[in-house]
Amino acid sequence: MYDLEQYTLDKIIDVGSLQDIQDKYSKLTNLSTITVDRAGVPVIKPSNFSKYCNLIRTSKEGYRRCIDCDAVGGLKSSKLKKPIIYRCHAGLTDFSAPIIVNNVHLGSMLCGQVSIKEDNTKNSIDLKKLSKELYLPLDKLKYTLKEVNIVEYEKVKNAADFLYMFANLIAKMGIANITHSELLQETKEKMKFQQLARDIQIKSIQAQINPHFLFNTLNTMASMSLLESSNNTVELIYALSDILRYSLRNSDKMVNISTEIDNIKKYLFIQSVRFKDKLDYEINISSNVLDCKIPAMTLQPIIENAVIHGIEPKKEFGKVRIISKILSEKYIVFEIQDNGVGMGAKELKSLKNKMNSSNKDDSNISIGIQIVQDRIKYYFGSQYGIDIKSSINVGTTVYIKLPLVY
Repeated sequence: MYDLEQYTLDKIIDVGSLQDIQDKYSKLTNLSTITVDRAGVPVIKPSNFSKYCNLIRTSKEGYRRCIDCDAVGGLKSSKLKKPIIYRCHAGLTDFSAPIIVNNVHLGSMLCGQVSIKEDNTKNSIDLKKLSKELYLPLDKLKYTLKEVNIVEYEKVKNAADFLYMFANLIAKMGIANITHSELLQETKEKMKFQQLARDIQIKSIQAQINPHFLFNTLNTMASMSLLESSNNTVELIYALSDILRYSLRNSDKMVNISTEIDNIKKYLFIQSVRFKDKLDYEINISSNVLDCKIPAMTLQPIIENAVIHGIEPKKEFGKVRIISKILSEKYIVFEIQDNGVGMGAKELKSLKNKMNSSNKDDSNISIGIQIVQDRIKYYFGSQYGIDIKSSINVGTTVYIKLPLVY
C-alpha cells in the first residue's frame, strides 16, 4: 500500500483541474475560495478574493497570519472530519472543509471572507488595531471592508456542507491519480496474477467517474451564474447536492435501477432549467425492473452526452427519451434517444472504435462512453455493453445491454 504521508496535494491532483473546480465553485456560490496544503500554504491561485483580504495579504505580517489561520482552520476541520465555520484573524467569517484520503489530511478548501448578517461582524472589527499591527493605511482598510459581502448564517452553513462534498470529490481525484501511478506499476510486475490486474483496473476505471461527472455538472451550474434571478435556485442547489452525494457514495457500487433513475431525474431537471424551453425529456422504465441492480452511474454519462453533444448544439427544440426493454427474461436493454444533431457514418465509426479501445481518448464525448463500456465488461463480461446508432440532423440512440441482476 502506498504511503500517502509522502505526497503533497499538488503532487496527486492536477493543479489545472483543481483550479477549474475551485473557480467554478466560487462563481457558483459567489464566495471567496482558496485551496491550501497541510501547512496552510495555497497550492493554486485564490478565486474571487475580497479586496479587504487581498489588502491584508500585502502586509508581510498579514500574510503570515492568514497562512497560520488557514492552517489552523484546515487542521481543526481535518481532526473533526467535517467542515467548520470560524472567524479569521482579520475579523471575517470563513469556513474550512478538509481534503482527506485514507484518513491522511492532504489539505483543505477554505471559503468565505464574509460578514454574518445576524451578528453584524463588520462592526466588531478593530480596524485601528489591525492597521497598526499590519502597517496598513486605515482609510484603505475601511474602504475595502465596506465592500465585504454580508450574508445570512444559514447560507454560510449550506455552502460549508456543499464545499465538503467538493473536497471529498477532490480526494477521489487524488485516489485516481495514485491508483494510476502506484498500482499500475504493481500490475505490470504481477501480470501473471490476472485477478489482481482485473481488480486494479476496475478501481482505476471507477475512480475516473467522479472527476468526469463533476466537471460536466459544474460547467452546467457555473454557466447559469448562480441563478440569483431564478425562482428555481433552491431546488437546483438541492438537486446538485443530491447528485454529487450520489456519485460520492455509489460510484463503486451496484444500485437499484430506481435509485439510478431518481438521480437522472435530478440531473435532467437542472438541464431543463438551464435550457428553459429548449429541452424536454421522457423516462419510461418498466416497473418490474426497478428493483434490479446495475453499476451506479451507468446511465448518467450517456445522458450527459445526449444533452451536451446532441441537444445543446441544436438550434431547435430537443428531447431525450430513456426507455427499457427486457429480452428473453435474462437481459435488459436501455435505449437513450435524443433528436439532436447526430453523427455521420465516419464520426460514428470513430466513436465506436474509441469506445472499444484500451487507450483512453481525451475528448469529452468519448471518455464517458469508454468508462461505462469498460465498467460493464469488467462487471458482466464481453457479451454486454454499448451500441450506438446515429444520423446527422436526426439524432442518436445509445443501447446499453445488461444482465438482469436482482
